[in-house]
Formats: sequence, C-alpha cells, structure tokens
Amino acid sequence: MDGTLLFESMPLSGETRFVVSGSGTAKLADGRQLIVYTWTDPMRENEISRLFMKHALAGLIVLNLCIFTIVAVMMYLLVLSPIISLRRTIREYYELGAMPQLSPRKDEIGRLHNTFVTMVGVLENKEQTERRLIASVSHDIKTPLTSVMGYSERLLSAKLNAEKQKQYLHSIYDKALVIKTVVDEFDEFLEAGFQDGAPMDLMSVGDFCSRIREEYQNELLDAGVSFKIENTCPTAQIRCNLDHLRRVFGNLIGNSIQHSDANPLILCLTCTREEDQAVFSFCDNGKGVAPELLGQIFEPFFTTDRGRKVSGLGLAICRNIIRAHGGSIRAENLPSAGLRIEIRLPLTE
Repeated sequence: MDGTLLFESMPLSGETRFVVSGSGTAKLADGRQLIVYTWTDPMRENEISRLFMKHALAGLIVLNLCIFTIVAVMMYLLVLSPIISLRRTIREYYELGAMPQLSPRKDEIGRLHNTFVTMVGVLENKEQTERRLIASVSHDIKTPLTSVMGYSERLLSAKLNAEKQKQYLHSIYDKALVIKTVVDEFDEFLEAGFQDGAPMDLMSVGDFCSRIREEYQNELLDAGVSFKIENTCPTAQIRCNLDHLRRVFGNLIGNSIQHSDANPLILCLTCTREEDQAVFSFCDNGKGVAPELLGQIFEPFFTTDRGRKVSGLGLAICRNIIRAHGGSIRAENLPSAGLRIEIRLPLTE
C-alpha cells in the first residue's frame, strides 16, 4: 500500500460536510492492501430521518382519525341511535298515543325499550279497567236512579191516595238500597286495592277453618245449603288479616248462592298443603261458568248475569285481597258440574 488515492468524492459546495461512516480492507494479489472508506453526508441523513418522521406522524394522525371515525359511527349505531329511537317512541306515545312495539335487540338498550313497552301495556290495561269501572258504576247507579226520579216526579205532580204514595215510597226506598249496595261494594273494592299495608297475624289453617265454619255453618244450614269443610293440614301456619280473608270466603259463598241454580246447593271447602303453600279449594255444584269467560270473572264489574241488579265486584275484591296476602286465585269448571275457586297462600314456618 503506497497511499495512492484511487477515488475521491469532493463536496459540491462548502455547505456540505462529509464524514467517514465506515471502511473496509482488501488484500490484492501482489500483497498490497486496498483500503475503502465510506463517506456520508450527516446533514442528508438527518433530513431523510426528519422526512420519515414527518410522514410517519401524518400517517399516525390519519390512522387515529380513521379509528375515531369508525368508533364514533359504531357508538352512534349501537348506543346513540337506539336511545334517540326510544326517545322518539316515548314522545309519540305521550303526544300522539301511538302504541310502542317490542324491540328485537337483546342488549341493555333493547331490554330498556321492551321494559318501556311492557310498562305502557300495564298502564293501558289499568286505564281500560278504570274506564270499565266508571261505565259500570254509572250503569248500576243510573238504572235505579231513573226509577227514583220517576217515582218522585209522580209523587210531586199527581194527587195519589195514601196507599199509592206508600207503594211509591217503598219503591224509592228499595231503589235507594240498590244504589247504596253499589256504592258500598265499590268502596269495598277500592279498600281491597289498598290493603298491602294491612296488619297480618299468624294463624293456623285449622283455626281459620273453624272460624269460617262457626260464621257460616248455621246460617247456610237454615237456608237449606250444605256446607262441608275438609282440612288435611290443620297445623300449617299462614300470615293473614282475618277480617279480610273472611270477606273473601263470604264473597265466594254469596256468589255461589246468587248465581247457582242447584237444588240443593252443596258447598265444599277443602284445605291442603302443597310444598310451601296452603291451598284452599272452594267448590259448588252449580252450573259453572262458560269456558271462554273463566279468565274474566275476577275482572271488576264482570258478571254472567246480563240483567244484573247489582255490580259485579265480589270476585274482583277477592283477587285484590288474596294478592295483598302474597297469594294467587284462579277458577275452573269441575268435570261433573259446578265451579272450583282455588286460592293459594304462602305458608309461614
């Protein structure tokens, strides 16, 4: 190696500076060594690095914007849009009365929407019940009231003999009693609907059956009605309001006497235990109820007597009282003949 320079690249301007970035050695055939130096421009490398970082940063910003846009669209479609739709549904219901439809969604938003739909259904049913109550009370009061007004008008406008006046006054009194019965039964129905806080006492099924037997046995016997009580769980304990529960069975007995055409009429109360419930089965040997009407007999003012003289609230009162006791009540026709009312009440250990 004699120091001969084989290649040299000089700066094109005074602003450019080169530095050795690497070197290599090669041995020639004649024993001489060839040294190769690599010169680079550090300013140019920094410029390329800055350019790369600039483009990388721009790409990262664009990527983040794309991700944000996708997330925003998904949030709108999955969360915001259903909430807007639910708000619109609520607004249409209370402003226009439009009934909402169930949502096919299975997430929390869908469950919230369907809960609202269920709540609307409950409110609509209650409103329809209130309308029927008002219409039925109006009907049951209007009919005897019309008679009262007619008899009163005759008493005021015509010269009637004493016998006729007495007859009209008796008719007015009888119609007034009918109106009083309707009002009393309606008050009883309203009272039964607010009995969730009524005091409850612990009582055995045997003691309760004895109370029912003592209260109704002789009265029904004098009326020619057979009343049997069979109890297979006398020691089972229930928590109840005795006065309210006695009213339930009083309504059931009165309902059977009023609507049954059986002669002789046979009533039977059977008390059994099924797991953690006391089951009271009240049966009669009457004609029963048409199958298509069984699901309606506990509705307020429902009656199978089209020419009714009093309102049909007895079984509705029974249902309200039993529900206030945490129980259930249902009706079914017996295979032979008659109607069976089943009441289930929770047992207390």
